[in-house]
Amino acid sequence: MTRPIVRYLTDADRGFVHEQTVRILAEVGVGYNTPWLTDALRDAGAAVDAERLTCTMPWDLVERCLKQLPATVLLAGRDPAYDCTVGAGRMLYTSDGAATYMLDDLTGERHEGTAADLATMMRLYDAVPEIDFTWATITPADVDVRAGNLEMARITFESSRKHLQDEVRRPDQAPVFIEMLETIAGAPLRERPIWSATNCTIAPLQHDREMTEAHILMARAGCPVFVLPMPQMGTTGPMSVLGTSILNMAELLSTVVLFQLAAPGCAMVSAVGSAVAEMRSGLYLAGAPEDALINMICIEMSRHYGMLTQGSAVSCDAKACDLQAGAEGMLTGLAVALAGADVMLAFGLMDSAQTASLAKTVLDADTVNAIERFLRDDPVDEARALVDDIVEVGIGGHFLARKSTRRMSRAGELWQPTLWHRDAFDQYAGRSLVQDAWDRAQRLIAENDVPPLPDDVRSRCRTLIDRYLAARDGDAAER
Repeated sequence: MTRPIVRYLTDADRGFVHEQTVRILAEVGVGYNTPWLTDALRDAGAAVDAERLTCTMPWDLVERCLKQLPATVLLAGRDPAYDCTVGAGRMLYTSDGAATYMLDDLTGERHEGTAADLATMMRLYDAVPEIDFTWATITPADVDVRAGNLEMARITFESSRKHLQDEVRRPDQAPVFIEMLETIAGAPLRERPIWSATNCTIAPLQHDREMTEAHILMARAGCPVFVLPMPQMGTTGPMSVLGTSILNMAELLSTVVLFQLAAPGCAMVSAVGSAVAEMRSGLYLAGAPEDALINMICIEMSRHYGMLTQGSAVSCDAKACDLQAGAEGMLTGLAVALAGADVMLAFGLMDSAQTASLAKTVLDADTVNAIERFLRDDPVDEARALVDDIVEVGIGGHFLARKSTRRMSRAGELWQPTLWHRDAFDQYAGRSLVQDAWDRAQRLIAENDVPPLPDDVRSRCRTLIDRYLAARDGDAAER
């Protein structure tokens, strides 16, 4: 069997990246910004400055924590039919998240995302079979910001049967989140982890206190943690692909230590979020070739440390579903896939991950299916070579009448897209690929019958959120 794969770093390169990462952790350290872990870090061998809430870490501590990571991670769906497992041998695909805007693909106009837009996107994600699990794609502007992530989870699970990934911003939300998720799952999260945390570090070399504490509580309840360092080359990361990658690895490994001390054995995935800054504006770039290289280095190093990996790809900086969007998406998608990632963050967003698009979501399905065909294990043997056919057809013949042509065509030797235009020019005269994609998205949404949450579950979720908001109002009044 042969399968395309890229090894970007030599053994010496990998050793160099490791040495520099170890140096940063041992000499510079991290600002973990929460007193929760002071004693645990000190007892484990870290040098802790309790006043500044920083610490440096010896490599043996990092290594001990890496050994505690599970080899596979269950991502349970609201419906068990949508359960999937990271590390089970197949690359999984998820949606991109936290966009601000929703695009009208037909007019090119965009507006601030709403709860209705989030529900629409999640219903489409539920219908697209290539999407294994989801990240809440839009941060709706019309929900109470104090309970934003709680509301997003409620909306998402009402609109989709798949596993959800998102954030908890405050530790006082975590108990509410846990009860709501277990109500929806109908089981403890340790048994049915229908939600996982995207834990973002703050570059360079810091952890957000409230998010860290909240996600520790979620991890202790059984939720997997996807660690998403996000240094941007040139602003919050150094102005080189290599330097930004090393910083990513230091932040990643410091997070592994924090969570494995706080919740030993909790499931964790290295999810590369490091990217590139547009130096004239400071904007995050999602589709630059340097993004692809950073992903390759960080995925390769994470695999070297025995971690499961997620790469960021297929999102783009383009402002519409156009040539730029396709080129950027395929560039980053192939890089992540060839690096051997376990998960690819791939669907739904453009405009540097600021804007969600229905048309792009279904076009992304063709992109990832093309990547899957490129990566498919194909045997190198006589049956596949068809040399007997070549001999029998001889000089100047054709292969249309051969049984092998029919057999292998039906078996998928030639990959067929769902939307990309391949037929005769005249068939597409006056039609646009974006219009076709928009129409397909509308059909998928209309035809997708997502069973509603049971009335008692929906009522309980609403009660939990309302009670949380009332408690916050009471706390504010007392102050």
